[in-house]
Amino acid sequence: MRRQFIQSISRSFQSSIFLPILYSTIASLGVILALWRNADMGLDARKPGSNGQSFDFIVVGAGSAGCVVANRLSKYYNVLLLEAGGEPHPLQSIPGFSIFLLNYPEVDWGYLTVPQRGGSLNSVNQESSWSAGKGLGGTGNINLMLYLRGSPNDYDNWARITGDSSWSYESVIPHFKAHEKYGDPNGDPRYHGFSGEVNVEVPAYTSIATEFIQAGNDLGYPHIDINGRHTEGFFKIHYTTENGVRDNPYRAFVKPIKRRKTLTIRKYAQVRQILFRNDNKEAYGVEYDRHGKTERAIATKEVILSAGVVETSKLLMLSGIGPWEHLNQWGIPVKHNLPVGKNLQDHLAVYLGPFFIDPPRTIFLNRDITPDAFVKWFTSGTGPLSSSGAVASAVFSSEYAKNRGEQDWPDINLFLFAYSVHKTFYKTFSKSFNLKEEEMQRYYEHSVGRESVHIVISGARPVARGEIRLGGTSPNDAPLIDPNYLNDPYDLDLKVLVEGVQATLHIFENTTTMKSLGARFTTESLPGCEHLPFRSNAYWTCYVRRYTVTIHHYCGTAAMGPRGSPNAVVDSELRVQGVHNLRVIDASIMPQIVVTNTHAGTMMIGEKGADMILRYWASKPNIIW
Repeated sequence: MRRQFIQSISRSFQSSIFLPILYSTIASLGVILALWRNADMGLDARKPGSNGQSFDFIVVGAGSAGCVVANRLSKYYNVLLLEAGGEPHPLQSIPGFSIFLLNYPEVDWGYLTVPQRGGSLNSVNQESSWSAGKGLGGTGNINLMLYLRGSPNDYDNWARITGDSSWSYESVIPHFKAHEKYGDPNGDPRYHGFSGEVNVEVPAYTSIATEFIQAGNDLGYPHIDINGRHTEGFFKIHYTTENGVRDNPYRAFVKPIKRRKTLTIRKYAQVRQILFRNDNKEAYGVEYDRHGKTERAIATKEVILSAGVVETSKLLMLSGIGPWEHLNQWGIPVKHNLPVGKNLQDHLAVYLGPFFIDPPRTIFLNRDITPDAFVKWFTSGTGPLSSSGAVASAVFSSEYAKNRGEQDWPDINLFLFAYSVHKTFYKTFSKSFNLKEEEMQRYYEHSVGRESVHIVISGARPVARGEIRLGGTSPNDAPLIDPNYLNDPYDLDLKVLVEGVQATLHIFENTTTMKSLGARFTTESLPGCEHLPFRSNAYWTCYVRRYTVTIHHYCGTAAMGPRGSPNAVVDSELRVQGVHNLRVIDASIMPQIVVTNTHAGTMMIGEKGADMILRYWASKPNIIW
């Protein structure tokens, strides 16, 4: 009786006191983040600027690559690290809060694409929402922390495209291992590092990840190490967390060396342009705005752009490096005609669900996010708050890939997202992805409070290519982003996603393991597709075109290629073509997107880029390219 009484009191406290506070906190995140940013800005404004100062290297952007580069170069040289945002908020260290922290301007650039014709059609104005982290740590502060390298074939393909074997998978493995602190002592040392800065671990809370992997085994797919050698298979997702705490690039690479005398960090520094001399053939510094003042900093060796796909592209074009016809439209003097902003790629994903299950094994906010859950996370990094919701994944090849002889190079990537639908689920998703809130409410109202999961189906190797263009001549003007979703000439991207939908339904409805959980797909039609026979091919085509969102893997707009190639912005040493002392080191340089998330690959690019720079200046310290 005593135990029942205590449980009754606990449930009463959870429902009548704690949950209202929790929902109120989520609803007030904008205010909380604004207060933090304002306080941080106030303190930072008291610090002196760097106007006119000289450094060996200037790194623009403290994100996934920039933090790595700043760490490695400042060990030997004097480095200025410029970041447009500020200090990460403590709430960003909690994995369980990740999905709630998207699209707040204090921590997120919050871009919108131009209206799309092929996908994301249930977005407001058909404009897809593109999140990108703003602050020390970049997108590593707001992503779901998934550490997935991609397919070995991705990197071998880069080596073919560039004609440089140093980008092959075997060649880049040391650069992955250099910063990896792999949490599994049984990990294969050929592919994993165990003493780096970034902690890589499976979260303590994995929901039905084991059953998902077993369901793959039921169909003949192996359990694989996605960060080793593999082709197709299922696996638990590793996070960049340490004992359940987000291990973002700033925390891993920069915070431990903040007092290094050779590293200067300037927050709230929005770079306006790159400075050139010698007939625009040599970069020698940058101009940036900080706390209402415009300042200049000089680089005696190199300027390195690690500002992310959108901001790097903008900055190059605002500085006169880009497609000449586009720059002429804005009256920007053309210094170098290069295809900046072209070759834009991203992973567009279908949120398929809800899939209902019987056992209480998912993350249900009303039931699982309790005072005890916070205590568990604070004291031991365990419990549901140790998870961002994405707990397992799978990669496999579509029939289209197999018909091309690419059965060992997957083009479908599934993610098991184990959050049940709570009462404000539709609001959270609508805000995070710029979706039509009324449609989301109608679709999810029948599933509130029911045990459920979603499968996020990514078209892992999209055919469509988009473009980023300037929206004005000021760094503050919003860019024109057109990812060209599901708009390739033969609808191959659409067909692959529909095949992914059918494969997911087969996993949940026809495997012994999923049947044992009572797994079943919703019977509710997606708003906008109600006029079509439920689960017909026409319905799934409609579903895919409407309920598709970015999973924030933008890349390719300053692509690598052979020196002199008209399709390349940088060479395989990441040097901007036609310009001395200027490199791009971020996801912009990927000539083709990797199969999985880009975060791990981008840190590797930072590692390899920094290594190339150090080798160059160590061997030829007084020679210009």
